[in-house]
Amino acid sequence: MGVRPCKKLSISLFFAVCCAIVAGCAAKSNRGTVSGNVTFDGAPLKSGTIRFEPADGRTPTADAPITEGKFNAAVPPGEKRISISAPKVTGQRRVYETPDSPMIDIVEELLPAKYNVKTELTLSVAAGSQLKDFDLKSGK
Repeated sequence: MGVRPCKKLSISLFFAVCCAIVAGCAAKSNRGTVSGNVTFDGAPLKSGTIRFEPADGRTPTADAPITEGKFNAAVPPGEKRISISAPKVTGQRRVYETPDSPMIDIVEELLPAKYNVKTELTLSVAAGSQLKDFDLKSGK
């Protein structure tokens, strides 16, 4: 026994209304999009992570990768503390104390502490899109 044409139309209409409601809710997202460039001593930061932490502790933290100096992050609106971290390979070591042990990279932080663990960077994030560039210096 098949579904009657009227019932098919009702199911299709119900599905369309549900999709419209879901799409309408998604369109009213309370997030801002922050994108921009990160340079270190005048050159694009090859790779790293940018973190947006709420100054008041009431909204989630947002992270985004930095690739070839560019980032794009979805961030809840409000005052944020920004921390930027970048790995720097300083050598290699053996995983085990055996001659056939694989080697792993020894990684340290490339950027000064004032950009990450002791960050001095802040930003007021608004709903919608905004651009923010960060020109970081080594302090030399």
